[in-house]
Amino acid sequence: MRQLRNIEEMTGIDFLQTGNMHVSLDLGELDWDLVRLEALIERGEAADFKQAESLWKGEFLYGYEALDPEFNSWLLIERERIRTGLLADCFKKIDGMSAGKDSETIEAAAKFLLHMDGALEHAHQVLIRLYLALGQKERARQQLKACERELSISLDAKPDAATYRLFEEIPDPAPLGTGAKPGVFNLSGMLGPTDSGEIRLPEISILSLSLDSTGQMNSRMLRDEIVAGLSSYRSFELVQAEYKDEDGGGSITRVESGELGSYLLRFRHDPAANRVYIQFESRDTGRILFNEIIDFDVLSDRNAALVAAFHTVSRIHAYVVGRLRKAGMSTPFARWCQAESLMWDFSPTSDEKALRILNELEKSHNTFSMTYAGKASIDMKRLLYYPKEMADSERKIEDILSLAERGVLLDPWQPINQRVYGWALVQSGLAEDAKRAFRHAEQLNLVDPNNLMSVAEGLAFVGDIENARKIAERAFGLFPAVPRIFFEYLANIHFAAEDYMSATEFIERAPAGSIFGLTTRIAALVCTGRESDAVNVLQTFSSRFGERVDRDLLGSHDQSPWHQRINFFQDPNTRANYRRGADLVQRFFQGGL
Repeated sequence: MRQLRNIEEMTGIDFLQTGNMHVSLDLGELDWDLVRLEALIERGEAADFKQAESLWKGEFLYGYEALDPEFNSWLLIERERIRTGLLADCFKKIDGMSAGKDSETIEAAAKFLLHMDGALEHAHQVLIRLYLALGQKERARQQLKACERELSISLDAKPDAATYRLFEEIPDPAPLGTGAKPGVFNLSGMLGPTDSGEIRLPEISILSLSLDSTGQMNSRMLRDEIVAGLSSYRSFELVQAEYKDEDGGGSITRVESGELGSYLLRFRHDPAANRVYIQFESRDTGRILFNEIIDFDVLSDRNAALVAAFHTVSRIHAYVVGRLRKAGMSTPFARWCQAESLMWDFSPTSDEKALRILNELEKSHNTFSMTYAGKASIDMKRLLYYPKEMADSERKIEDILSLAERGVLLDPWQPINQRVYGWALVQSGLAEDAKRAFRHAEQLNLVDPNNLMSVAEGLAFVGDIENARKIAERAFGLFPAVPRIFFEYLANIHFAAEDYMSATEFIERAPAGSIFGLTTRIAALVCTGRESDAVNVLQTFSSRFGERVDRDLLGSHDQSPWHQRINFFQDPNTRANYRRGADLVQRFFQGGL
């Protein structure tokens, strides 16, 4: 408070208002640089972009990361939202400008973008295309060198082939568009796809009865946790049922919602019994889908109540999404649910079916961000599991990273977008960036055990062992029934922690038949000095699943050895220990033992 009063004296602005029982800020008295920055970009003249460049001093609230862990989690997401919003607004201003009359504005806007992020290749492309259109080829070449330098320093990468191709095209900035006028910038390829239709979601109406009276803190907490959990899935349109009925929500009408479905979630508190009754029903038919009773006298503590809330959320999500995964559902979101289900099968045939669905979605709804996360996920699996299919697709890890990044840019609030982006960054050797993406994914959905387990495994691979263990433990507490595949994830987490005995125990509970799970098991046995047991496991595996082992998979592709492609562990010692197991597996199946 004393510091705030000192700031008032320094600035001469009385913004702090206090009373006996409150403290507040008069925001109208303050001049916010971020608000001014957004206003300048909205105006969008050359002078505005130059002024915006002088205003941008770095990331939002830089230096406040260590203030508090919870605040830092919020800050990371807020920074990404602000950054992506400013980038998109700048590109939209450039879109449609002419290289002749608007060249000064285009240049100022692109330089502002590069001031924000020197490695933003799209901004370099804008300047290169502008200089080429103006006949300034030497400036364009200098810009290309600047692009190469920034990408090398920041990302240890080279410019995309499309950047080099700009010099081969006619010096007219229109080629990225279709039917664009000469000299006019059409940046649809840089902004990402444009909307061609809305993605509608299943609707859930929330009806709370007797929960707004005083003294019902536990009941309201339970309701709020369930609603927040449903919201974090980003799979439902949530509305307050009370708003739909002028009489206070006493009666809820039937609706015709089509294949997506419309549902009613009722909460009713019984103070005498200290219970909350939860009813989930279909508004199309009025059929009650399930009832739950939460008895606060039985629940031991607040954590037990949270787990009960998570189980309710999971039950609702499983029913609604499971229904949409059935064959015959044709709405875009239903098609996504079908593709996502196929992707969890981990088979070439299922992935091919999922990819066909995703390609259809991209054509019809090309700003649906999860499409790109799904395609990146499939391509990563192909890179690891099916090298022949990957060779046919000609996709490289740089292309996969670009796909995943597009998903994040379109919607940084989707957990799967951040999660797949994290895995693509791991494959690219960018451990710290991957850690940030995984932590984003965790915070965006704390109630989906599938999300949490994937995040936990990813964090273990990049060396954040303590958080990986905590998140995995939390995820296991949320599973009504733990899928066996997640014991393989848990084994990798313990392997990263150099707890090889536990890694061996957990991998034995995972599904057999996966050569990657087999490699973790062999590596853990080797690290505990049990080489003879490892050979016995290999012989047993070969007798049961040997015909499934693709010898071509164990070879080298694109000068990348098999042990390197499957080794996600970023810690050098752990990588070396895992390679010992991979080498033994490779020698065994290639006849070297």
